[in-house]
Amino acid sequence: MSRQKTVVITGGAIGLGRELTRLYCEQGHRVLLCGRTKSALEEVRSMHPEAIAFETDLADPDGRRRFVDFIHEQSGSVDLLIHNAALQFPHDFVGGCVPLEKLETEVLVNLLAPIELTTELLPLLKSTGGGRVVFISSALARVPKQSAPVYCATKAGLSNFARALRYQLESTGVSVSDVVPDLIVTRMAMGRGDKALSAFEAAQKIVDELGKGKKEIRLGRVPLLYTLHRLLPDLAYGILRAS
Repeated sequence: MSRQKTVVITGGAIGLGRELTRLYCEQGHRVLLCGRTKSALEEVRSMHPEAIAFETDLADPDGRRRFVDFIHEQSGSVDLLIHNAALQFPHDFVGGCVPLEKLETEVLVNLLAPIELTTELLPLLKSTGGGRVVFISSALARVPKQSAPVYCATKAGLSNFARALRYQLESTGVSVSDVVPDLIVTRMAMGRGDKALSAFEAAQKIVDELGKGKKEIRLGRVPLLYTLHRLLPDLAYGILRAS
């Protein structure tokens, strides 16, 4: 068995994050996770007593600070930092009222929080000599849909940040992976078709590919979509526009 690693997962109590928590716990690694729903965190604790869960809201600057402090208190190093937490709200900029609070929360959780946490935890990642930062992005970063413009924008920003950060960290020993899942069966994707991956299937594939050191991880039909976008961009945009 490989040595025990310290794995940090945001949004680690529901959906994909919960399955990632389960898999890394089963591998014997030390998992530190955060979430904002107390009942979901308690359920994870009951299933995986070895996991260390922290309740916080990543949209809150104080919540982000407390989570960083918590990680420093729990561990002197981080091997794997997985930015999984995300929110998606529909916004109608023409016919409806766009609540600025929701817009801001979406940007804070999806984009600012991963950037800020990476900045704060980089010394702990460097200390391992081979840490890895993982960003869970979306195919909507490249081919957006009309109902969630802010979500699409944050995921595009996240993917570009991941690539630029990878360039900067090349000489440090810290790797950066960008994960683009297919549609996953989670509360966020509920009711959006029957071709979605299960959260377990997606998590298993992600864990396997990260174990191989992959930097660009594309799940399910994403490679096909990217090929279509490259060859026939208007068709790709048309398919995803009203999805």
